Amino acid sequence: MQAIGRPGRALPERVLVAGCGSGVEAVILRRRLPQAEIVAVDFSARSITVARRLERAAGSARPIRFLVADLTSPELARQTGGDFDLITCHGVLSYIPKPDQALRSLAACLRPDGALYLGVNGEASPAARLRPWLAGFGFALDELKNERRLRELLRLWDSLHDDELGELATMSVSYLASDVCGSHFKNWPLARWRAEANRGGWEVAGTDLLPTALLLTIARENYRPLFPLWNGEVAARLDQIRPVGFHRMMLRKAKAGELDLAFASKPGQRLRWTGFYSVRFRPTASRRAVKALLNCPTFRLRFEWTLTPPQAAALRSLVASGVSSAGWMTTWRRSAVARRTLWLWCGLGVVAVESATNPAPGTPAPVRRSKKFN
Repeated sequence: MQAIGRPGRALPERVLVAGCGSGVEAVILRRRLPQAEIVAVDFSARSITVARRLERAAGSARPIRFLVADLTSPELARQTGGDFDLITCHGVLSYIPKPDQALRSLAACLRPDGALYLGVNGEASPAARLRPWLAGFGFALDELKNERRLRELLRLWDSLHDDELGELATMSVSYLASDVCGSHFKNWPLARWRAEANRGGWEVAGTDLLPTALLLTIARENYRPLFPLWNGEVAARLDQIRPVGFHRMMLRKAKAGELDLAFASKPGQRLRWTGFYSVRFRPTASRRAVKALLNCPTFRLRFEWTLTPPQAAALRSLVASGVSSAGWMTTWRRSAVARRTLWLWCGLGVVAVESATNPAPGTPAPVRRSKKFN
């Protein structure tokens, strides 16, 4: 999300906030994207009323279109107008009975070169262990019926836990009713969320923790068992080693594994420079190699890579043009080390894969608008 509008990339023109709740996220996006058309939907008519009130108080220059809608409905694209560059769905699908239906509906709302940001609960979510523990005290969890008793139990829990969310006993009633009590809870590992996304017509393009986790495996080349799996599979395998409480991922419309980096000739496949990183080049004393210093404020990553002079020239060309030219991949197919380098750069978010059948954001598409989102 922090990459939106980076230099050389047009801003999204149509944005869907899927499950907007009280409207905070939609209002923040409005400030960040003043020219975009923003549609925000929620299943709760009461939440939409609150969201409209918040928008009026914020004094947005361009109105947000708030709608009551069901994310699992096949009519969602018709209701919202579809054709979105970007869809954001944060903290919603973990609490609905059939998230795969919602993912199919959202896929129908997106342009071929658009992206879906999805935020969902992970296996290490505090509620994954908390709810069985509460049930052991005979506490009913289908809805919030006894707030005083719940807070008493949560104070005991907090005294022995340092959860990433802070003191659970001090959370608002709305948080307790939705994130602790409720009928549907899906605190799933990334592998299961990816499988659910695949059924809905999506593939994982990347996650917020993948670059950091992958970089930890590079020092002693511990990443080798993962090569050449694609980002979605790599992220799922790493999550199995160290589960997280919340997944933040970007999805693109594609079949499972369709976004993999093919080192054999694959018609139409090319790479884009993501814009996440800045890069500086420094020649080595022998002049037989070049050091590329890469820095990414978004992921707070900084590292250097040793390249051959032809590889350094190819990287300079990619940074300057933003997209790999015909024959560019030839430079990286010549050795196993070079192939692994390019694969690692995909996982680290340095470059992104696109193909003729499923272009990455920023690729021209036969639609009514001329600007593209990346």
